[in-house]
Amino acid sequence: MAEYTFAASLPTRLAALAALGLLVTACGNEPTGVDTPTSESEQSDGNEDSPDSSTGEASEEEGGEADVRLTIERSLSDDESLAPEEGYEEGVWTLTCGPEGGDHPDAEAACAQIEETGTEPFVLDTSDMMCTMQVGGPEVVHVTGHVDGTEVDTEFNKLNGCEISRFESVEKVLAP
Repeated sequence: MAEYTFAASLPTRLAALAALGLLVTACGNEPTGVDTPTSESEQSDGNEDSPDSSTGEASEEEGGEADVRLTIERSLSDDESLAPEEGYEEGVWTLTCGPEGGDHPDAEAACAQIEETGTEPFVLDTSDMMCTMQVGGPEVVHVTGHVDGTEVDTEFNKLNGCEISRFESVEKVLAP
């Protein structure tokens, strides 16, 4: 009869533990929005004299009563081997919603898409997510401002599957 020893089963146990760790890591990559600071005021240390606390007040004074006020800066990455989508042009637009305005080429459709998607695409951090290794194009869009009280300062690009999906979720805002 063969003897069973702990040392003999160690490689099997380590392999199972490693597989379980990968599974838990992969399952933990779904965005939940929990405990993620979404504005500079939430990241502030609470000191009223800090520069971060004045940022929100300045935005309200400049922003008036609009629910959404965004500056959308469109550019291309330095990778010349990638071709942008047809019709994509570099430039800067402004967009306000509630009331609709700015110089965005299709403010009505952009505001409707923001109404539908909410703030998630603007605050989603894909850096810890498992994403497909694909590149969709050289388009890069830097968006700043606020969406329904949430400060926004983010970059949209097409450098992997997660970022492509995020870009497409607000495509009417970024590339109408």
